[in-house]
Amino acid sequence: MNRRPGEARAAPDGGADRFPSPHAGRWCADERDDPITGLVAWPGFHRQLPALLSAALRAGVPVGFAIGDVDDLKDHVEGVRDADPESFGHLAGNALMRRLGEVAREWWSRTGVVEGCLATFGGDEIVLAAEVPDAERFRDLVTELRDRLAAALPRPVSFAATTVRPAQLPGDVVGDEWICGFCTHVIGEVDRALVGRKHDRRESGDVPLGFVVHVPPLSPE
Repeated sequence: MNRRPGEARAAPDGGADRFPSPHAGRWCADERDDPITGLVAWPGFHRQLPALLSAALRAGVPVGFAIGDVDDLKDHVEGVRDADPESFGHLAGNALMRRLGEVAREWWSRTGVVEGCLATFGGDEIVLAAEVPDAERFRDLVTELRDRLAAALPRPVSFAATTVRPAQLPGDVVGDEWICGFCTHVIGEVDRALVGRKHDRRESGDVPLGFVVHVPPLSPE
């Protein structure tokens, strides 16, 4: 099959054509894509993240990591179901996530990021990971993605994000055994920040939809 210019080759399991591709450079180039969003499926991303993060940091390159979650997806699904009885089960949610994947991948193809990818846990979440020059550039990327999704979807997406800097490499650790635990630590802290901020919004109503919360630099535990 002839590919469009710049199109990545298909995932080895015969997945999507990946156009626009959810990855750039070596980040998850051969991993399976989620069938609904076209983003990199979580198992492959999670498997590769430690080695990719370690290689970037040892080369002196910061890595940004963000998790986004669709706001009030359940309310959207119930509203569509009430208005359209043929939209049963999770069809409305799947349609929203399919559109989210299309919009996010089109945006990603225009960012100019050289190394990174868009992934998903599944459900209603999107993951952004990218090698960046500094934390400010990653904040801009997350904000751009948030704004692009808000303009295209019936529900906004809220994000929590952090940037891992080369200075956070442990100076007294030999080998890469530490990196798997550190990746789990980073993912956990970003996810907790997102869930905590959403809880605050539900409790107080003062937190806007489509927020971006930035997690301070994390140190290996």
